[in-house]
Order: sequence, then structure tokens, then C-alpha cells
Amino acid sequence: MRVVYGKGAERIELTDSIVDLSWSSSRGQIAQTCDIRIRNSPLLQAAGFLMLFSGEELMESEQFFHGPIVNPRRDDKTVDLSATAYELSWYLQKNDTGPVRLNGDAGKELERVIKGTGIAFSCPSLGFSIKERMVSQSYGSLYTTIMEQAYEKTGKRYFLQHQRDKLTVVPEGGNQSIPLFRADLLESSSTGNSIEDVYTVVTVERYKDDKVAGRVTKENGSLIQDIGRMEKMVDAGEDTNLSSLADRQLKELSKVPVTRSITVKHSDPKAAMLRAGWAIKIQEKDGQTISDWIVTSCRGMWKGGQFTMDLEMERR
Repeated sequence: MRVVYGKGAERIELTDSIVDLSWSSSRGQIAQTCDIRIRNSPLLQAAGFLMLFSGEELMESEQFFHGPIVNPRRDDKTVDLSATAYELSWYLQKNDTGPVRLNGDAGKELERVIKGTGIAFSCPSLGFSIKERMVSQSYGSLYTTIMEQAYEKTGKRYFLQHQRDKLTVVPEGGNQSIPLFRADLLESSSTGNSIEDVYTVVTVERYKDDKVAGRVTKENGSLIQDIGRMEKMVDAGEDTNLSSLADRQLKELSKVPVTRSITVKHSDPKAAMLRAGWAIKIQEKDGQTISDWIVTSCRGMWKGGQFTMDLEMERR
């Protein structure tokens, strides 16, 4: 593990001075957050960059955090320096688009708008079209709005993968390297299920001139009896097949997911790079069964040459 600070051409090695270091991501969150406390540190400047490398080499392939420090502060008693940093996509939340007109595949239109700022941003086709004049908002808000629409219309979730200054929208579970944790590495593990994001009724509406032009409601009757009525309202946008959209939405939203919380300790540099949205595998206690999971939140820590990760997951 290596930790480096950079501002312009300046580079300062911080690895041996770290008192505490943690980073976190969660589903729906654009940028990872990193918190650091350093002993006997030089004064780090706001907007200087914090860079974390999972291995011993300063290689781009091993870098898993790259972004600006936003609030360096020094303890008057201990003289330790603490700071919070965000990944580079934090700037998407600090800049506004102005009014923009979108007309085409939602993913490629999002790519066009964000790339127009000079950011290396790529997004796949999301499978639905958008034809709308969007009000002025932050680029981060525009990204979140379109990702929420993608989930509503297709049932697919996405996350934003960072590689230094390159941002790529990736389907959940689309990570190329899938970590495998053995059961004996798990400090703790608990499995259950959650109805927090479950809906038993879906109503899809289509608007024309700010008036409802069509409405379709679909219900999961047995699930309503079991856990109650929970209705989700969906704007169909340009989609004219309201019944099909309602069916797809109900099928996805009425699933009660199996959830799992684990704490895992390891020293694998590749596994240290995981974030919310990644797929992982767990080799269970019998040594044969391998289960598949999607990480919904991740908090990583590094101390004494070892990574500790608290993961919240859904069964894939």
C-alpha cells in the first residue's frame, strides 16, 4: 500500500506517517470518499490530490483512489493532520450544466454532455431514449437522474468506475476482476433479507403537455398480502408501451433480495480496489460452495499492512 500527495509537480510520500486511513463507497454515490489522519505531516493544501495505490509500486493499474483534498485541518494539540478527499467525479457535483436538450439514447446523451466539459467520460447505451429539455443543474445531479431512470425503465443498475481521470459507467457486477474471499478470511458474516427497496405495486404514467395521457397499474397480489401495499410511480417518458414497462418494473421491484454483511481481512492488492457495484464471490465454509454477491456499500481500512473491509451486499 502506498499513499501519495500531489500538488502540481510536487509529490509527498505519506505512507509511513499514516495514523488512520479509510475509504468508502455506496450504491448511488458517485464518488468514493477517503478520510486520512497523518502524523508529523507537512501542511497539505485544499485541492491537492490524494492518491492511493493498493500495491508497492506507483502504477496506474494499482491506483484505486485519485481525487482532491477538500478540508485539511491540523490538530492544535497533537499536530496530526486530518483531511477528507473525494474522487475526481466530485467536480461533477460542483459544476452546473446550464439548460440542456437531450434527444437520443439516454446513456450516449449523458456521455455527450459530460464529455463536452473536457472530462474523459464514457457511458454505454442504456436501452431507452430521452427527449427532454433539462433545467440547469449540476452534472452530478444529471448523472443521478439518468441512472435512476435507467433502473426504472430497464431494471439495471450502474456505478461509476474511476481510473485516475477517466470515468466509465459500468453495469453493476461488470468489474473485470472478481475478488474471491474464503470463509476463513471473514471476521464476521450475517445473512438476511430486506424489503427497504421493495415495491408491490407499480403505476406507470405518460404525460403530454403536463397532463396524464395514459396510466397503467400492475400489482403483485400475493406479496401485498404478505408485506403490504407499497406503490412506485414511474414516469414513462417517451415509452408508449406502458403495460410492458409496468410489468418489467414490477418484476424487478417486487423481488425481496437476500442481503449479507461481512467484515473481511486480507492482503490482496487487487481485492483492495473493490467498490460499491462490484461483483464478488465467497467460498463458503464447506470449501466447495461459491456464492455470488453484488456490493452495495464498502468501507475499507488499511493498517499494519493489512486491509479490513466492511461490505454490505445483495445476492446476485
